[in-house]
Amino acid sequence: MRVWLAALLACWPLAGQVRLDDYDPKIHIAVIKSGRIVVQHGKITARAPEEPVIAERVPRALLDTAAPTPPGATIRQVLANTADGTPGEEVLDNRSFFDALTPIVGHAPLPNALKFATEEHGTLGWFTQEYAGERLLWSYGPSVLLVRVPIKNLTLVVSGDLTAARLQDGNVLRSKIALGLLQDPSILGGPAGADYMVDAALESLYNGNREGSMALVHQALDKFPELESTPDVTLLYLFAQLRLRETEALATAVIREHPSLPTAWFYYGQYLENSKRYREAAACFEKITMHQPPWHHWTVAAAQKELSYLK
Repeated sequence: MRVWLAALLACWPLAGQVRLDDYDPKIHIAVIKSGRIVVQHGKITARAPEEPVIAERVPRALLDTAAPTPPGATIRQVLANTADGTPGEEVLDNRSFFDALTPIVGHAPLPNALKFATEEHGTLGWFTQEYAGERLLWSYGPSVLLVRVPIKNLTLVVSGDLTAARLQDGNVLRSKIALGLLQDPSILGGPAGADYMVDAALESLYNGNREGSMALVHQALDKFPELESTPDVTLLYLFAQLRLRETEALATAVIREHPSLPTAWFYYGQYLENSKRYREAAACFEKITMHQPPWHHWTVAAAQKELSYLK
């Protein structure tokens, strides 16, 4: 029997577009309204993501001082993900940045994600993006996602295996659960658009159903041809993995928008390598390995490995 999210709310109903049992039973969900838990599906035991917790511990007098990395950025800019204006700035994956802040922030244990989400915190360390004309704030860890909708005083907490969501690319709409909530008319009523189809294609690919993923992408492109020129990093990953001819145009759009994003260069390099355009692929990987100042990001080691094959 399907359980509608709306059925779980007596005093604050949603329109019921989110079916909790559409998701893996190991995924646990909580909805918090004005600091009060109004929905809880499963037990959330995950710890809160590290970045916002660290941000809360940095003395405000030090927020506008120079960051350990990158050069020219302040601690505030890095924690707010605005060091270069690019979502998913690689600095937030750099352990040396947080290690350098340890003398300031201390070693206090991270709080439980649900407890953390019910408390008031600033925006430092949270990603920010627009959806349906409204501002979203969000952060994630290895097994937890927190999404805030400030205009609604609402927070969504999701815990479990979030691998298929590819949140590391800096777009919270790549979480089917977050997207389903945000599309509910009583939350934001965001457009169905292509996001659901893209997320379903990602999930199919993650589950090993390459043909199903390919079919969903082609359906999405037929219905939303603008996807081919949308500067979406996760979409570039998906197209490159499926080796679609549209990858070329999409890579151009993504790199034009995010010229300093190592994942964009890596995904495009993978596509070129699989297309046997080895010299161009090597140039993409060298963009990552030869960047100055050096990037501290998972793509560096991965690009070095690909270059060893190409050379």
